[in-house]
Amino acid sequence: MRERRRAHLPPPPQWEDEPLPDDSDGGWLIIYLDVMTLMLSLFVLLLAYSTYSDEDYQTLTRTLSNPVAVRGEVTVPVEPVLQLKEQEAAIDKPAEIEAEQQLEEQFRSALKSQGLADSIEVTVSANQVNIQIRESILFELGRAELTEEGQGVLVKLVPLLANASEHTLSIEGHTDSSPIATPQFPSNWELSAQRATGVLRFLLSQGIASERMRAVGYADTQPLADNDTDEGRARNRRVSLVLHLSGSD
Repeated sequence: MRERRRAHLPPPPQWEDEPLPDDSDGGWLIIYLDVMTLMLSLFVLLLAYSTYSDEDYQTLTRTLSNPVAVRGEVTVPVEPVLQLKEQEAAIDKPAEIEAEQQLEEQFRSALKSQGLADSIEVTVSANQVNIQIRESILFELGRAELTEEGQGVLVKLVPLLANASEHTLSIEGHTDSSPIATPQFPSNWELSAQRATGVLRFLLSQGIASERMRAVGYADTQPLADNDTDEGRARNRRVSLVLHLSGSD
């Protein structure tokens, strides 16, 4: 009988007996240098993105704030703020301001021609022409009846007020801070209000339309000067004829 032979088996691997690769040629150093080069490139890229100039930042901000997206190159003015100021300076004065100035000049000229420039003060502010008449011209101290001199001054003002018929007229009575307590005037409120009403009634008798006028008493709440001096108190005692130009209250 023939003897069966076993199949030939390869010998077991001898890995533990194989020698380790020789790194004496420095191959690992090349890999290390590649990694360091990549990291350095990354840091340079990050530094480039984090560095900007103020001018570039302002340009970018203005571009992004524009609500209209424009393709292509965007041109931004170098000094937009200065250009805007120059444009505003180049705009002509509004017609309302010119009208106020012309009206003030007309009143000043008319008052001067009638000899009232020294006793009546005219100012223009906030769409108003303010004609201030001292108390000593219109009333006696502590009284609300118009003097003959006061009536004469108001008569001279009637043509000016009539020519400004498109404007409403506030008649404002003002006093100083000295207290008053009489049966007729328990306080400065009553005195200032009755003086304003007296001027309104006189102007009404001279043809000024009633729907244009209103009378207001302010007592001593709106002084022009210091009430601690005689001169200041005298200036605070006044009646103001305030023309409200078109478009103002």
